[in-house]
Amino acid sequence: MIKKIRQGDMYACHHGQFAGQMFCFICRDKKEHTYNFLRMPEMITTAIPQKDFDDGLTQGVIKFMEKVPKYVFKVILAQYKKNEGSNDRRK
Repeated sequence: MIKKIRQGDMYACHHGQFAGQMFCFICRDKKEHTYNFLRMPEMITTAIPQKDFDDGLTQGVIKFMEKVPKYVFKVILAQYKKNEGSNDRRK
């Protein structure tokens, strides 16, 4: 069963090109069917197709770690917005 993804949820990637990186969920783009994250430690905005992310969760490639505290999420969100303003987005 897949847990509903919520703003501020932190996920760790265990395999693949993003292995060892953390993803903090920011928002869902309903039009493009993507989840938008701030990827750390590089602090890069990343959009992942919903199906790919959900498949990664069920296969154990991506694992839920924790929900970050609100004061931490405010800093993460500020960095995300700064990146969006400068078009520093990777897919």
